[in-house]
Order: sequence, then structure tokens, then C-alpha cells
Amino acid sequence: MLEFILWIILIYFAFRMFARFILPYLLKYFLKRFQQKFYQQNPHINPNRKEGETNVEFVPENKTKVKTDSDKIGEYIDYEEIENK
Repeated sequence: MLEFILWIILIYFAFRMFARFILPYLLKYFLKRFQQKFYQQNPHINPNRKEGETNVEFVPENKTKVKTDSDKIGEYIDYEEIENK
């Protein structure tokens, strides 16, 4: 029974040491790998762009609006009917 308790304590401390020292390095490694894959799959996202920097990637063509018959009619006026007594 004493040997069983010692094994449990040993496993507990080994797990604590693993969680404290080795687990953070493993997480950093996997997160860095995931981030690299993400930026390879999405090249339009630029992680090196500085905050506040403006980048225009699309400039729309300057087209003139074609007027239709409804544009020539005029402005719509909403009114209410008044009942005469």
C-alpha cells in the first residue's frame, strides 16, 4: 500500500513539472506552426502591417450614373387625406 501511495505522489509531481516547464514550450511550438499555416493559406492578410497604416487595395472605376425615367419625375411627397364634415 505504501508503494502505491509513493507512485501516486511521484506521478503527481512529474505531471506538475511537465505542466510547469514542458507544456508552455509545446504550446508555443504548436501555436507558431498553426500561425504559419494560417498566413500561408491566407496571403492577403499581412501580419507585418503597422497599426494605423492605410493601404488601399481596390479603387473603383469612375462611372457616370445613367439616369432613368424615374429619376426625371421628381420628388415624392407623402400626404394625408383630410375628411370634410
